[in-house]
Amino acid sequence: MKPEVKMGKYFIASVDESQMMNLSMYLEYIVCIYREEEGLSVVFLEDIHDEIDAMSEHEIKGPFALIEAEGLLLAEKLEKEKISVKAFSAYFHDHLLVPSEHKEDALIASRKLQAKKE
Repeated sequence: MKPEVKMGKYFIASVDESQMMNLSMYLEYIVCIYREEEGLSVVFLEDIHDEIDAMSEHEIKGPFALIEAEGLLLAEKLEKEKISVKAFSAYFHDHLLVPSEHKEDALIASRKLQAKKE
């Protein structure tokens, strides 16, 4: 799979587990919900920023660009390029959140890594 930047701006927030039913109303805008001891980490599109902000007691982080890729080795490569990365894996793909202003640099670095694999 070739790395691909998904359209839109993405954010990450932490919300209390008691907000799960409220989150379910926005699933079309949510990329990932990850359960941690401290609460639910939610990766979501900019469209529901205000709604998530109302549910969260913590600062929302972002904006990020979402890169869908194969292999979390890419995250290590991007870190070496001084591009911060939040990486997570799902059933079919690995996903990387990188600061929006670095999305082109991240895509170039990920394509270079992909080219080395081929």
